[in-house]
Amino acid sequence: MNTVSVIVPVYHGKKYIESMIRQVEACQLCAAGQAKTELLFVNDDPDEPIGAYRSGEIDLVVLETAENRGIHGARAEGVKRCGGEYILLLDQDDRILPGYIKSQLAAIRGYDAAVCMALHEGKALYNRTLPFEAAASREHMLRKGNAIISPGQVLIRKDAVAALWKETRLSQNGADDWLLWLCMMQEGRSFALNKEILFEHVMERDNTSMRQLQMQRSEWEVLRLIQGSAIFSGEDAAVLEQTIQNLMEMRIELLGKFQRISAVYDAWVSLRNRDIHLAWYLREKGCQRVAVYGVTHLGMRLFEELERDGIEVPCFIDRNAQFLDGPVKIYDPMETFPAVDAVVISLVQQEDKIRALLRARAAVPVWTISELVGNTEQMGGAE
Repeated sequence: MNTVSVIVPVYHGKKYIESMIRQVEACQLCAAGQAKTELLFVNDDPDEPIGAYRSGEIDLVVLETAENRGIHGARAEGVKRCGGEYILLLDQDDRILPGYIKSQLAAIRGYDAAVCMALHEGKALYNRTLPFEAAASREHMLRKGNAIISPGQVLIRKDAVAALWKETRLSQNGADDWLLWLCMMQEGRSFALNKEILFEHVMERDNTSMRQLQMQRSEWEVLRLIQGSAIFSGEDAAVLEQTIQNLMEMRIELLGKFQRISAVYDAWVSLRNRDIHLAWYLREKGCQRVAVYGVTHLGMRLFEELERDGIEVPCFIDRNAQFLDGPVKIYDPMETFPAVDAVVISLVQQEDKIRALLRARAAVPVWTISELVGNTEQMGGAE
């Protein structure tokens, strides 16, 4: 009988406990006869005891602690205290499917870890930009960053957990899982890829800027550990330092992208508050059928508004079409998509490159979402 320990640090998260118990119980029922499951809550806030909980399906352990260890310290303490042959490290607000344990045990076989597919903000995490194979690639982990969005994607053999990860404690939350994968891969541990979607990553919306700064600090702390470790070479440490620099630059670019998205939303909401509709400009230009490029948040809101205002949106266009689901068919830009009167680009980056591609595919007007909002504003509200 396989034994699995699910380790969940809890910090101001008592509201998540019942849901987590139900999820793990569902996994145990699905894996009945194949696994015995332990759920271990590690309380990381000594001033807020978790209390007692019971389950008739799983072994339930609550570890009350006398100190705040941070998420790395709490996870490592759970690994030391748990009794399973396999471990699963979950965050308190994670979501796993009932088939998680059964499917991951089938996938891990002779490997040291099994990585499953995941959803991020309702979409498949892996695509052309981030192929699933990167999750098991030492080179990608070292040179491009962590390709596993959460340790909840990974079932791990307990005896394969790297000693450096267990015996040290990051003071900054964020990158301890990256440290774990780097150490395991450096030690030659093997990772199986499970193509089933079994995990959903929930993105917290609060305090994004501060969490980005915290992640950067955590990554630099990982680098310092690796620089002082005997299992990594000086060349590896130098490569990792450059990777962290690159990640910092990417985050700065990402903040710029969010600022541009925010500016579009601000102008768009201003129009709606004055009862001015984007459909008015499109009709003025003779457009009744419009394709949207980019299955983004902006793209989905645009689709909803245009459909509501009587503009037909027969399709989305997106280079990751094969990985996406939507309310209408999604086409790769190199595919032949339905005849439309115009295309609106819902992205706020590389718009000129996308426009040139689309104009080569269809002889119709192509506007960016920013241009559409601005052009509608210039109409002055007169349909």
